[in-house]
Amino acid sequence: MSTVHDDGVVVGFDASAESRTAVRWAALEATTRGRPLEVVHAIPIPLEELTRIHLPSETVSFEPLRSSAQRALADIAAECRREHPGLDVRTRARMGDPASILRDAAARACVLVLGPPRTGRVHQLLLGSTAGELVRSAPAPVVIVRGRRWSGSTEPAAGIERVIVGVDGSACSARAADFAYDVAFRHHAELTALLAIAEHAPDPLPPNRGWTLDSDVIDAHRRLLAESVAGCAEQYPDVVAHHDVITTEGPTDALLTAAVDADLLVVGTRGRGVIRSALLGSVSHAVVHYAACPVAVVR
Repeated sequence: MSTVHDDGVVVGFDASAESRTAVRWAALEATTRGRPLEVVHAIPIPLEELTRIHLPSETVSFEPLRSSAQRALADIAAECRREHPGLDVRTRARMGDPASILRDAAARACVLVLGPPRTGRVHQLLLGSTAGELVRSAPAPVVIVRGRRWSGSTEPAAGIERVIVGVDGSACSARAADFAYDVAFRHHAELTALLAIAEHAPDPLPPNRGWTLDSDVIDAHRRLLAESVAGCAEQYPDVVAHHDVITTEGPTDALLTAAVDADLLVVGTRGRGVIRSALLGSVSHAVVHYAACPVAVVR
């Protein structure tokens, strides 16, 4: 049932502190997978970011920008090789739309790793986020390296000890569970599969009255959760896994709460139902932007 691809780990890099942290995280991931690491520096063409006019980048010469990018790539590649002797590190600098360049680079990757979404006002209003666009469209699972523990860190990425995966019975969440179990297995990490059902509470709640889910409903969701990860548990019997059905919070809040003490949070791009599919990403979008730990989004 594995959805893991055969090729290497691709990471986006722009010489910022956040992207350097993402590269170190990706280097650790490539090492545990026994795969090469490709560091891609996508260089936006001046003004293109604000105008959305994508120029034919390969016909325009911006040699100083390209040379600077190549120097930065050489430096970060050397750091990765020092921290992970024997790791096959490859670099690439290209000019053009970063989302398009990274999406193409990820076509045969087992995972695409990125720094956190930009929060600048201009980018939010005119562009959105390269990370946000790739979460929606990249062909490989996308890991966003974010959270207080990682913000601006110059230290090598530490090992992963606790993995959280959101499960809702959908095919997409099954693939997320497969990804999460694979990570937990490689890192000897503890895993928690979480299903939140508080969203089914009456809306609005009756005033001055508590609301309790029927025990049969809770039991049914516990069975759904167990069935959803049964194949993963069989494939990875050595992974220490826990099941947690949350009845006090909806999926987004439950996952954000769980992420506070986690090293990786894994979600699918969309859950069950027509409305959820149309809103892709109400949950995944929120955790990508606000989780306190790195987030993996699996299509």
